[in-house]
Amino acid sequence: MTNSRLLQTEACRRLGVSLPIVGAPMGGVAGPELAAAVSSAGGLGMLGHANSDLAAVREEIRHVKDLIDKPFGVGLLFPTSDRTEPPGLVHEPPQDSPPERNPLPLFLRQFQAVQPAGVPAPSRSPRPRRVRPYSLEAAEQRLDIVIEENVPVLACGLGTPARVVKRAKAHGIQVIALVGSRRAAVEVEERGVDIVVAQGHEAGGHTGRTTTFVLVPQLVDALRIPVLAAGGISDGRQLAAALMLGASGVLLGTRLLATPEARTADSHKARVVEMREDDTVVSRCYTGKPSRVLRNAFTDAWKGHENEILPMPEQWEMVEPVVAPAKAAGSLTLANWPTGQGAVLVRSIAPAAEVVRQLAAEAAALISNGGSGGERSDREGARCSGS
Repeated sequence: MTNSRLLQTEACRRLGVSLPIVGAPMGGVAGPELAAAVSSAGGLGMLGHANSDLAAVREEIRHVKDLIDKPFGVGLLFPTSDRTEPPGLVHEPPQDSPPERNPLPLFLRQFQAVQPAGVPAPSRSPRPRRVRPYSLEAAEQRLDIVIEENVPVLACGLGTPARVVKRAKAHGIQVIALVGSRRAAVEVEERGVDIVVAQGHEAGGHTGRTTTFVLVPQLVDALRIPVLAAGGISDGRQLAAALMLGASGVLLGTRLLATPEARTADSHKARVVEMREDDTVVSRCYTGKPSRVLRNAFTDAWKGHENEILPMPEQWEMVEPVVAPAKAAGSLTLANWPTGQGAVLVRSIAPAAEVVRQLAAEAAALISNGGSGGERSDREGARCSGS
């Protein structure tokens, strides 16, 4: 049994949970089953809706409510642009002139001609959309549903617009902002967010340049609100270390990929538990924003062509005809598989609730023992058994 009182933090109080562990809102991975499992174990489960259609957002929120009667949250992306027109917004064309995809660069045409088994050949004709899935307009439509469905927690990635914070807090929603720098953390605190996630360079998906255990103490010293550590955290030793640095908990992502509840492909889960140190790369080639993903033939093909990468969301719209079918088929060669460096510590697939409880138990034991972890063989055995 975990002595959860040792792990009670200000973040636990604000989120209404007993353990300082929040499931990362991984798009396409964190569905109702994973969110419910993390919450049922005492943490905070999250749904990831980076680019989901509106009907799916509402349906999955209601599914979580059917599974558990505990707090949970929804993660959304609020993209900001490198452009200046208009400030802070991703450019949207007039509604009577829907966006068309840019053609694939010539060096990528090889991936149109040769598809993995089971992957249909991509369409060569542009497919217009009225609302871009990776856009502020789409994100705010998803936020409407989060508010209507009385979701207690909202996590914001890529950006945290002041109006989003204001709207959410007006409806009693706790707002978590994911940041990768001290400057961004100070800005979102001024906007009124309740908790900040210090997401280090080790993290999977969209990430910054500063490592987790350099970023966390900076933010703890700079902010008055709780800080969660994220990036490279896969076991209880790292949870305990984050708490020792002053963090109020952790955001757990890659470790939860290797669970039955995660909605990622079996091929991805199998790769996670076999990871080597150099199997991930930070690239803008999938979404237009820096993202840590599995290194593969697609990421390698972009070497030397970085100047051809388009801003978000145009980059994703350009590569989607090749990448999306490959992902649906579980292809590790072409698809976008966000994965953090902490995967090298994951060596088995285990139920998400078990993962959460094991991390908490390990951390509580270390804290109660003054940081002594016992014999190495004991720790190795715990991880191999599914922690």
